[in-house]
Amino acid sequence: MPLGVKMSTMDKSRESETDLLMASTDTLAVKRGFHDELRSDVRRFMRNVWDPDKEEVFRRSELSWARILLYHLGLFAVIAAYAALAFALYLEVYIDKNHPRTQGNDTLLMSWPSLAFRPMPNFRTTLIRFEQGKPASYKPFSDHIQAILLQYENDEQESEAFIDCTNLAEADRNKAKACRFQIDTLGPDCVWQRDYGYDEGKPCILLKLNKIFNWEPEPYDETDFPSELGNRTSNAHVGVTCEGENPIDQENIGPLTYSPAQGFPRYFYPYRNQEGYRAPLVMVRFEKLTNGVIINVWCKAWARNIRHHRFDDMGSVHFELLVD
Repeated sequence: MPLGVKMSTMDKSRESETDLLMASTDTLAVKRGFHDELRSDVRRFMRNVWDPDKEEVFRRSELSWARILLYHLGLFAVIAAYAALAFALYLEVYIDKNHPRTQGNDTLLMSWPSLAFRPMPNFRTTLIRFEQGKPASYKPFSDHIQAILLQYENDEQESEAFIDCTNLAEADRNKAKACRFQIDTLGPDCVWQRDYGYDEGKPCILLKLNKIFNWEPEPYDETDFPSELGNRTSNAHVGVTCEGENPIDQENIGPLTYSPAQGFPRYFYPYRNQEGYRAPLVMVRFEKLTNGVIINVWCKAWARNIRHHRFDDMGSVHFELLVD
């Protein structure tokens, strides 16, 4: 290779190495500058958190922070006290514990009572299923009935808050007092000594009207009693019937016995939050259910101002029975 060409190649190589070296130096300088700037920002932030020269936290002295905390604690205490006082005055002045403000025809609930049934130890299902002759299967149901009836024992209704309304005329009854419920009216067959009929495959079901303040049942005329009540009609009672919901249920439900036969005595109404008030009960005994078949039962209460609707339990209640 000629000497001139060789010298030219060496010069170009030296220039390339110089450019690379300068580029590396510039990159290091940039990196070094970035790290220096980051360190400076961190120092500034830490100094804002705690300034040792002025002994300040976030640019405030301890005394300044104490004043702010005391101010906000006092503010929240005043707000809480005001809210508590306003709520207490609202409960004391506006809310009457014995007399609801919404009643009459203001709401659907106040106009149309519904039925409730027991036993219902599991509130997630309306199916009453047990095996005849096996106590383990029906004890939860009979025990639930027993727990409810314990509240109706005579010694639970002995205080001066109760009166005997059985033979009292409507005009003579003190409606501020609660009427005693005679548990014997639930019949001789539906008792704990007989496991409320479950051991025999003849289950007893408790029915009661839900309490609605100041509601009173309107009696039927002697000529317009519902045919469903048969010969169990009485102007002094709210009638009760239970039936199979569908034709197949009606074939399998069998005969029923009601105690009291006429239904709920009217003298228990109106409910006005009387001390010790016990809602009247009706016991329904299913005398001959078809075993091994789920029976849909629809029970209704009967008065002139009670309406029935099978889809929302208006004036009625739905449950299922299955005896294995």
